[in-house]
Amino acid sequence: MKLNIHSMKYCYLLMVSLVSFVPLYSQPVPLESSNGSQNEANQGPPQNRRNVLSWFKDPAGARYFSINPGIQYISSALTITSPHGKASMAEDNNTMDTNSNFLYDLKSKEWQLGEYWGVFILNRNVNFRNTRQVIQLSPATENNDGRENVDLKTETFGSYSMVLPVMYLGKAGNESFRIGLGMGVGKVNVQGTADFNDGLGLFTNAAVFNSGRTLDNKIENLGRFSLLTSGNIDGDPYRAYLLSNLSFENNLENLGLYSLLKGDLSKGSIEPISYLIYSSAANGQLNALEIYALSSLGKGRINSKTNFAKSYYFFWEIPLGPVTWRLGFGGPFYTQNNFTIEIRGFEMSLYTPIEF
Repeated sequence: MKLNIHSMKYCYLLMVSLVSFVPLYSQPVPLESSNGSQNEANQGPPQNRRNVLSWFKDPAGARYFSINPGIQYISSALTITSPHGKASMAEDNNTMDTNSNFLYDLKSKEWQLGEYWGVFILNRNVNFRNTRQVIQLSPATENNDGRENVDLKTETFGSYSMVLPVMYLGKAGNESFRIGLGMGVGKVNVQGTADFNDGLGLFTNAAVFNSGRTLDNKIENLGRFSLLTSGNIDGDPYRAYLLSNLSFENNLENLGLYSLLKGDLSKGSIEPISYLIYSSAANGQLNALEIYALSSLGKGRINSKTNFAKSYYFFWEIPLGPVTWRLGFGGPFYTQNNFTIEIRGFEMSLYTPIEF
């Protein structure tokens, strides 16, 4: 009896299904137009699906956000302008081996606001290291500005992370190209050393030092000159006090000790020849720590952080099956304690979107 009831239910469901499909096949078949079938025209543009990792498999792209792991070639340049000097830092060698890094950007869903444009939010993360300084070596000509990348034993390095509302040109869907411009804020960390006297830092500091009549005058002049040009980009009050009163009591020795404790003894912080110059000029009146402190002032000390740098990024990207190719340019810039810091990066990347 149970078997018969089960069979009757099955037959009933089958009949309901057949009856429900009859109206579908009884509808008149639309006539084809001259440029295609009317049925295809009513359906709108085809919804293509990229072969990428996706949680919701939505043809429009990520429903909430996407993670974009990949590889990138990026060439960065850093320019720091002080009230009385400027330092331009560049990459060592712009080669694929040295300038290739992992890419780990984040991107929100896209809000298509028109047929050919929309907005999304982009988070970019970049590490950089500059070991060459751009200085004037020869007079400028029609074909050459006379500036070259030179190793002055200086080095700047750090990272930045930008959050950018982006306006883009492109159709809806994750198969469309994008040309976009984003402007937002960035978190920046820059450290290292730089020459703010166009490669003549050692000569300039030696001239300032020798301008004093007594040893105390020489030390005082060098400290104040360093404070004005490149000595206190992060606004360190203790360092500012030491530099402005460098010949007072044990301030010179305290500056050397303070620099060592803060880890300022990095590449290019001192030059052996500068140590010899100040050691000879002191004529035995200064100890090794004090001579080190004077030598460390030959190069500008870079230690700058901010969470509110103005940032921009212009890019062009094309979907290529499961990956996306992108070409972009931009970076953060900000002002801190009368120092203007600007980081520019040229990027070419290839990444695979992981959509959520």
